[in-house]
This record gives sequence, structure tokens and C-alpha cells, in this order.
Amino acid sequence: MLFAIQSLVTISILAYAAVAAAADLNSTHATNPLWGGHARFHVVWQVFTHIGVGVVALVLVWVPLGSIELRLVTAMSLTFVVLLGFFVSALAMPLYDGRLADPNGYPQLAIPIGRRRYGLDLNVLLFGTAMIVLATAAVLTVTNGGFPS
Repeated sequence: MLFAIQSLVTISILAYAAVAAAADLNSTHATNPLWGGHARFHVVWQVFTHIGVGVVALVLVWVPLGSIELRLVTAMSLTFVVLLGFFVSALAMPLYDGRLADPNGYPQLAIPIGRRRYGLDLNVLLFGTAMIVLATAAVLTVTNGGFPS
């Protein structure tokens, strides 16, 4: 069970530290000439912060340096904070005229439901899935009486 929990937490970490980083360090974001230089600076700063936090979290998950309980709770907490930051930012968009996506960035995923097609933002899909995976790891931990050795 411990390996399953570690693997689920790792998947959640990779969502923000690898997948999102790859999506942001290209012409849709970091080198997008339509973005202001200061906005590009902030996205690159955010990406490298997320990579750094992700590396720390992965070390906590996999390197046996202390109690597994403390390491996993810390890694899960760091991951939760990063993922929650996305959702808080999304909910606060009306306060700063934000958008989930840029018109010249990644298109929404088209999901057909009946005769209609609905758009699903790829950020919501990625970070929502990562949050569900992380929650699954937490539920497995609680229902199994803690972190097995």
C-alpha cells in the first residue's frame, strides 16, 4: 500500500512540476511575444518555483531520510498548497480580470455531450485530476490507518 500511496503522490507532483512546466516554458507562455515582459518573468518564476517545490516533494516521497509519515504528510501538504493555488487563482479571476487560457495558447478540450460540445480547459483538467489523485492517496492513507511501513 505504501508504494501505491507514494506513486499517487508522485503523479500529483509531476502534474505541476513537469507537465505544467513543459506547457508554460514555450511560445504559448514564457516566450509569447504578445505577453508583456513582466508577465513572462512571472510565469518563468512560477515554473521554476514549482519545479523546485516538486523536487523537494519527490525527495520527501522517495528518499528514506526520516520517518515516512512526516515525509509523506509534508510532500502531500506542499502538493496540496500548489494545486490549491491554481483553484484560488481561478476563483479570484474576476478580481484581476484573469483568464484560464490565452487566445493564442492551448485550445480547450471539446467534449461532446448529446448534440452539444462543451469546452474543458486543459489547466482545469490537469490540476483537477492531480487534486483527485492526491485526495485518493489521502483517503488510502486514512482508510488504512496511516502510512504503512
